[in-house]
Amino acid sequence: MPVQSQQAQRRATRGTRCMLALAALLPALAAVAQTQQNPPSAPAPAPRPQAAPANPAQAHPPLNPVAAAAAAAAQRRAALAAAAAAGNNRNAAQPAGNTRNTAGDLHVASLDNAHAAANLVQSRTFVGNPGPPGSKETRTASGNIVRTAADGSVIDVRNPRNGMTIHHGLDGSRRILVEQPDHSRIFATTRGLPYVQHPFVFRGRVLNHRTYPVGGQLVHLFYRPYNFGATALDVYAPTRYYQPQFYQQASSPFQAPMRFNWPYANNATPWYGYYKGYFTPDTSYTTPTAWLADFVLGASLAMAYSTAKPTAPAPAAGAAPAVTPEVKQMVADEVGRQVKEESVEAQQSAANRDPPPGAGGVVQELGDGQTHVFVVAADLDLVDPTGRRCMISEGDVVQVVSAPRADTSTAGAVVLASKGGEECERAAQVQIAVADLQEMQNHMRETIDLGMASTDAGKKAATATPAFAAAAPPPDPNTAHEIEQQQQLAAAADS
Repeated sequence: MPVQSQQAQRRATRGTRCMLALAALLPALAAVAQTQQNPPSAPAPAPRPQAAPANPAQAHPPLNPVAAAAAAAAQRRAALAAAAAAGNNRNAAQPAGNTRNTAGDLHVASLDNAHAAANLVQSRTFVGNPGPPGSKETRTASGNIVRTAADGSVIDVRNPRNGMTIHHGLDGSRRILVEQPDHSRIFATTRGLPYVQHPFVFRGRVLNHRTYPVGGQLVHLFYRPYNFGATALDVYAPTRYYQPQFYQQASSPFQAPMRFNWPYANNATPWYGYYKGYFTPDTSYTTPTAWLADFVLGASLAMAYSTAKPTAPAPAAGAAPAVTPEVKQMVADEVGRQVKEESVEAQQSAANRDPPPGAGGVVQELGDGQTHVFVVAADLDLVDPTGRRCMISEGDVVQVVSAPRADTSTAGAVVLASKGGEECERAAQVQIAVADLQEMQNHMRETIDLGMASTDAGKKAATATPAFAAAAPPPDPNTAHEIEQQQQLAAAADS
């Protein structure tokens, strides 16, 4: 049973604040989270996201899972085919010199993208991140392992003595990951959010506690660790659950289309001004999951802009946004699956049952035989089928089309939406590390929780705190110092 003590209530409040902190501390993301709504045109107000239907008897019952899966798969195939069929006409309208992929460039993806991995150089040192053709690894006199591209440029450096891996991104960024003997982790980056992660034990089981320094304050989230092959993964563990009816309403269509006004789209918001050639939110929604899909996309782009101002030219405006209605629907379908997964976990928490290792994680999800769509959580360097190094960045959209492989710790994917320049082209078939796919799933679930909590229904709904959250440690006060220390060590290693 959920802990009901005063201490638990304080922990519950703090857990809610942790989930909302990213929105509260970053003005751009706070603008996304606002739930200002256009005045209804009909006498009866349109329901807000997650609001209960006026007549509960009219609520749509849950779909049969098998039928729902079949319908979702058919819908995805039809959407991809429709987008591909429309390609030539849209391409003709693309302005000269525009390198951003328009909606028409998307083609039907083969579920067997083995040829996308044929030229990759697999690595036992950089597990899950195969190198481009011509790359090689050498061991230095100091014992470091250095991976270089065919042109001699350094891609990765691994120091086996202190567990540090340094990655040099195509965009000039540097990402540092340190795995320590006690299974703590430090992640520092010049783009995105750094964090420090430490394990803690609750009822004989290990959970991971991740602290982010954001806007001069500390935000912490929690994860359940599990292993896949040689890769250690962390699946998001919510610190707040709703009642079953809330999740059912979040997955059920509105009785009538709901008009919604996104403040950032009408105001001179810098992040949206930069990305509006890539993404435009809808103004009307028929389902809460469609609203949450736009929330996830907008929040991802706002966060990316706030943590590191882009230096590349903005995605070209005027043409159709790269995030097409078809892609949005695929994201909404994925949102619906993740809301239902949280509903299952909420019932387990209410029964005081711990989920088994990996339950709800990306490996389990990708093993269901369906294709899945994720919003990218951070900048990643990949290799396209031609052998060209390319990247995807926060707010891009990928479709995973194969089950994860334990021998390579990767899964095959297709890029559905990207921003041009050095990014992988749309419809490019790529291999993505399972660890990165898990972070994408975590990012989506964390942001979905933020979106649900920002609605009127979410603010009023009864919540329960899982027992582990009531006993969890506070944010790590040494986070900023630990990150700075590793950045200095990485700078010295690079010099």
